[in-house]
Amino acid sequence: MTWPSDWCRPSPEVIARLADIEMLLLDVDGVLTDGTVLRGADGSEARRFSVIDGHGIGMLRDDGMILGVVSREPSEITRGRMEKLRMAEIHVGASDKAVVVADIRTRHNLGAGAIAFVGDDLPDLAAFTEADLCIAPANAHPAVKAAADVVLCRRGGHEAVRELAEIIRAAKGLGPMAHLLV
Repeated sequence: MTWPSDWCRPSPEVIARLADIEMLLLDVDGVLTDGTVLRGADGSEARRFSVIDGHGIGMLRDDGMILGVVSREPSEITRGRMEKLRMAEIHVGASDKAVVVADIRTRHNLGAGAIAFVGDDLPDLAAFTEADLCIAPANAHPAVKAAADVVLCRRGGHEAVRELAEIIRAAKGLGPMAHLLV
């Protein structure tokens, strides 16, 4: 087996940093979804989440990683999906992502090098200032890609989170891809 050509292959320095990550925080729209919100005439909304991304989240959770979302959108759809995925930190309607990430770090007593944040748009740059490793999906705004330590090959809502989960697990020596990053 070889490293998948449609997944990014981080540098050895980034792999070492990924191995130390204890918590993964994610934006939602544009990261866990493709950014589309469907709105019915009755005002109802729908978002599409990938179960493949959800499986990646579950693997990381089962490995002992602390997982969470920090989203500006106050969506009950998002809250429900994240509760189903048993996220430890669910922050919807977060107006200042930097404050939320800093608070999470304090409450979980996480030191330097422990938090990765995945974001795709300009409001996520605030969270990047508090995170130790900054990650962007392929569809991220150019300024977010420029600020990221890792730019994934997959787009948000289209298995970018699964790609990242496999990379993190491999960096930690876990899963079927681990031997391919050495």
